[in-house]
This record gives sequence, structure tokens and C-alpha cells, in this order.
Amino acid sequence: MPLPQPLPQLDPEMIERIRENLDNSQADGPMSPIGCRRCYHEIVPDCGADSKMANKASANIMVQPNTPQLRFKQCALCAGSSDLQMSHIVPGFVFDWLRKTSATGHIRFSRSPNLRVQDGLKPRMLCWNCEQLFSSWERQFAEKCFVPINNGQVRNIIYGPWMLKFATSVSWRVLRVIAAQGGLSGLPDHLLTKVNETLQEWSNFLMGNQPNPGSQEQHLLVVDVINGTSTRNLPPNISRYLSRTIDFDIAHTPDSAISYAKMGRFVLFGFVEIKHPHRWKGTRLHVQQGRFGQHDIELPSEIGDYLCARARFTAESSSKISERQQTKIRRSYEGDLDRAAQSETLRAMHHDVSMFGTDAFEATQPTIPDNTKKHKG
Repeated sequence: MPLPQPLPQLDPEMIERIRENLDNSQADGPMSPIGCRRCYHEIVPDCGADSKMANKASANIMVQPNTPQLRFKQCALCAGSSDLQMSHIVPGFVFDWLRKTSATGHIRFSRSPNLRVQDGLKPRMLCWNCEQLFSSWERQFAEKCFVPINNGQVRNIIYGPWMLKFATSVSWRVLRVIAAQGGLSGLPDHLLTKVNETLQEWSNFLMGNQPNPGSQEQHLLVVDVINGTSTRNLPPNISRYLSRTIDFDIAHTPDSAISYAKMGRFVLFGFVEIKHPHRWKGTRLHVQQGRFGQHDIELPSEIGDYLCARARFTAESSSKISERQQTKIRRSYEGDLDRAAQSETLRAMHHDVSMFGTDAFEATQPTIPDNTKKHKG
């Protein structure tokens, strides 16, 4: 997952200049659902982690095979045998946005946070025809939804059939890749059966063989930095996670499972098996058309717990960035202070610091082993 970028150790003059720019340009975003209901250097995960919704993500992370080396023998969607293309799991325009709006222009993967990368994961999994099919839906989502909402041009949109196709294609990719990696071993047998059924339903819908994805619904919402909340025990990097992180995963409880794809501020859930779908209100995407971006939504409380757990995992990954790489990050800030001050990275950090003080910095700082700490004699 792209880890949100920690603020490097800067000299007082630089910090003051950044703060002045923030004060002059700060625009408060809407409160995220986690705040109103109990309901790459920025870092990107190399793979989904098999996590239980209500538990700490750091305790449930499963190291997966290196996704870019994963290659299917035939098209994972249509089973055709033509040359396979390198296909993004999370669409490429999301990574373009993350770089352009970051303080440094770089991103890092959570598994290897000491290496800079320029793009997301792209295993060879789709034939040219299927890749073009997905690209057409991605283009419409980017132009009609992702860009205008992120730029503050609109608060909600009226969408057409392309929206559910796009969302299903992303959820299908997440589930298909994690399943191919053997990342579903923690699921009970009845949920593994539902995974196979879901992949078939989504595939049929994407290829036009059925009019809808059945009960395997897609739910999408927009989140942002938190301005204030009465919720306790939020991780001190929660605004950076909600507004800046790219993530994907399969989450489950003993009787439910969902695919999870976080594309910056856009959070997508694909139902594999949900026992109480009525607890999800205002987020379901419709087949033909609908309105997206409304704020009257309601989610199960486990989803709030899950998002907090993913934020804590992100902070833990950020804390593994070496001193040498921290120096590179600091120099990137120093090289273009105006960019850093105007960046979405600093906006998110501003909100975390406002809510949590110095804990916002410490959450993503490298930890020093006891045997290497210096003690005064």
C-alpha cells in the first residue's frame, strides 16, 4: 500500500515557511464517515493482506509472493490465450494523482519502504481486448468522478452504467490476484466457495454475459481528513491514511468476506458474502445510473475498526524507513519547499498534528532498538 509520507526532520525556518503556506492555502475537507459515525513516499502495499475486520491489521498480515512476478498462463478474465498485458490492480491514474499531489513526487511499497517506485503493481493477467475493456471504464471514472471530486469541482455526480462496471473490475482484480497468490488460506471453506462463486458472477457481468453482479454488490464512498471526532483510540495517522493511502485487501469475519480497494480518498468494497447487507446504507452502486458523493451514509461499526487497523499497519510500515532514506526525503522537501507546502501530503499531516500533536509525527518515525539507544553515563 502507498504509505502516507511522514514529515521529515526540518529546520525551524523551513517548518515555519511550510506552516505559513498551509495557513494561507488550507481548505478543510468534509469529515470522513469514520468521524461522524461509529459505523507510495507515500507507501503502497505490495499485496492484499488477509485481515479480520475487527482485529489489528499488523497481527494478520500475510507476506505474499511478489505480485509483479505473478503471471497468468491465460487471460484471467476471458481465458483467452493471446499475449497478456501488464495490468494495474489499482488503476494507474490513482498513482499519477498520488505522485502529483505529494510533497516529493515519490511513492514506496510497504514491503520495501526503502526503495522509491514510480507506479503501482502490474502483473500480466489480461489479454489486450480485456485490458481495453477495463481501460474504457477507468477513463470514464477518472474523468467524470475521480478528478472532479478530488479537485473540489463537484461534491457529487450522476453516473451511468460505467460506474458499476469500473467498480466491479477493480474488486474482481483484487480478489483474483490475492486468490492466485494463495492469499485466502485463512478463509473457512464456505467462504472459499463464495469466493469462487463471486469471481464467476463478476466475470460474467464484466464480459456482458449477465445484466448485473447478483448479490455481490459494489459499495463506494469518499473519505477525507478528519476535522474533529468524538471517537476514541483513532490512530494518529488517520487523516494521512484516509486521504493519501492506496491499499487493497480481502477482509473477513467467520461468516462474511469483502474485497477492499482504497484509491486515495475513494474506498471500494465488493461483497463476497455479507450476512447483514441492510447495515450498509447510501453506498451501493446501481446497474444503470445513480448519484454518488452523498454524505447520508451508514456503515457497520466493524468497517471503522478495520480502517483504523489498516492505518496502524501503514504507520508501522512507514516506521521502517531507514535513516538514509529519511535524509533523501528531507532533501526532497528542501529542494522544493513551495511544492511541499502546497501538497496534499502536508494538508493531511496538518490535520493529524492538529488532532494528535506530536503523536502524529511519532506514529511514522523509525523505532530505535533498545540495544542501539545511547544512554548518558
